[in-house]
Amino acid sequence: MKLLSKLIFAVTTIVVLMGLFQYFYFQNRIKTEFQQFLVNQEMGIVDRLEVYFESYYESNHGFQNVEQVLESNQMMMGRRHIGMMGTPMLLNLQVLLADENGVIIADSNQLYNGKMALDVPGIHRDLIFNNKKIGELIMIREEDLIQENLVKQFIYSTNYTILLGTIIGSLIAVVVGYFIARGLTKPVAKLLQGIERVSSGDTAFRVSANKKDEFYYLVQAFNHMTEQLAQNEKLRQNLMADVAHELRTPLAIIRGKLESIQEGVIEANEKEIMVLIDEVYRLSRLVNNLQQLSLAEAGKLPLNKVPIDVNQFLDKVVANFLALTDEKRITLIKRLLITDITLILDEDRMTQVIVNLLDNALRHTPLDGEITIMADYDKNTDEVVITISDTGSGIDPKILPTIFDRFSRTDNSRNRNHGGAGLGLSIAKGFEEAQG
Repeated sequence: MKLLSKLIFAVTTIVVLMGLFQYFYFQNRIKTEFQQFLVNQEMGIVDRLEVYFESYYESNHGFQNVEQVLESNQMMMGRRHIGMMGTPMLLNLQVLLADENGVIIADSNQLYNGKMALDVPGIHRDLIFNNKKIGELIMIREEDLIQENLVKQFIYSTNYTILLGTIIGSLIAVVVGYFIARGLTKPVAKLLQGIERVSSGDTAFRVSANKKDEFYYLVQAFNHMTEQLAQNEKLRQNLMADVAHELRTPLAIIRGKLESIQEGVIEANEKEIMVLIDEVYRLSRLVNNLQQLSLAEAGKLPLNKVPIDVNQFLDKVVANFLALTDEKRITLIKRLLITDITLILDEDRMTQVIVNLLDNALRHTPLDGEITIMADYDKNTDEVVITISDTGSGIDPKILPTIFDRFSRTDNSRNRNHGGAGLGLSIAKGFEEAQG
């Protein structure tokens, strides 16, 4: 079942269940309330009859001829007449009157005359005059067809209204639910289409959304994911091309040398063997660097963290570079603005980070230039900041966002006089992030 059909079915089911609930609830509730209404009506009649018979006793100094009053069904109450049997509400009432001894002296139906009031069912009410019991009023309600018909007719009318309302509500729910469900499922359908397109390789496909609701942000997340996939695919293609290029050169050199030695064109002397060994080392370094970088990016780089003093650590790294800077007549300036700062780091990995940065600075700084390494403590962020700067040509701002990508270089000529394989900054970034 499609989502559209499920939503319409859900809305319709809710309306039908509400109708059934109203049917069973109101049916019992109405019957109970209607019966309670009848009881309240009867109690009101009992109250009026009580006042009437007490007034009758006072006016007649007793209950003489009270049977005639019950038989005529006319009782005086003030200046108004009460017709006991004049309305449908009273047709099922039997009124009895007992004296102070509890003996029935009057019965509107002539059934209990002479019997004791205790033996008669119904509503009993004592008649009081001058704080003295003068008799007892008894009213018996008989279940008759009129009351039953009233209850049944009222319940039938209510049930019919509920049923009609449920049917109309269900039809409205189907129509309204269709448009609501269609509006809800439309973005989902677009997303499904987008997923199919992207899974088939079309990473340029984008899903559009107009309303700013949850689906809008879901669509935006999908489009962002698609952009990332397109970017990752481009990076993957570039990576494969770069890896192939980096491997092709040393392999071509090794193959050419070996074929020349095999054909006797060149002699397999120490010099030629050293060239082959250098190319093998270059391949080994490239493969090892790629492996280390992959481990760092996957968060699985093995680290040996120990407490190290920042000043002593940088002094050691800088000392190893003094011979290289002197050779190129480059001044290496060290400015350490912190003292007694200890960090928990992997010294070997951090050494490689600083060496990669210094090596880049050394490679791109001209003769008689300067390289500055500075370490400072930022109180606001509680961080040690190590900065390496030089007086070289700098980096084109256009390629700054990609300098930490694999095989990224400041020039596209792949001239190794100006750079290595293009993994130095990637490794530095990976090792730095691996240590937090």
